[in-house]
Amino acid sequence: MQVDFKGVVTDFDGIPLGGFFQFASDGSFGLCVADDGGKRAALTLPTADQREQRIWLQLGGLKHQPLIHLPHAVLRPKLSSRAHGVTGSGLICAGAQHFIRGYEAQAQYKTFDVESGLIAAVADHQAVQFSEWSTGQLVDGKFEELYSFPPSKAS
Repeated sequence: MQVDFKGVVTDFDGIPLGGFFQFASDGSFGLCVADDGGKRAALTLPTADQREQRIWLQLGGLKHQPLIHLPHAVLRPKLSSRAHGVTGSGLICAGAQHFIRGYEAQAQYKTFDVESGLIAAVADHQAVQFSEWSTGQLVDGKFEELYSFPPSKAS
């Protein structure tokens, strides 16, 4: 029998920078990134039951737990959610690059290139931010949503 599973169960070291993953323990999602010193970190995406709908930068603490790496995941912005200016969490697009901000504290954040997982600079005045986006997989030519930002109770 064949199993149609487009994920790879691994530990955090098996997730490449820029890789989208799901925590096997609670079903929440994240993106593998590298901090200033090149150490692997995670942007943890908010869940529907969290009061603060920010994307948080989590340094360390992801050892010894299984994760599901989703190597074929794609991210799609909701074009109608285009915002004026770049503020808060959301998908930031500038030229052909795409960025997400992870917060370390209420007002302190780092901006990461979505594809590479590396810290990057973006000129806010040359960027467009989308306050709503989703990540999913193409299954039989159709987009199957795995996560939406901001998360809804139905996610």
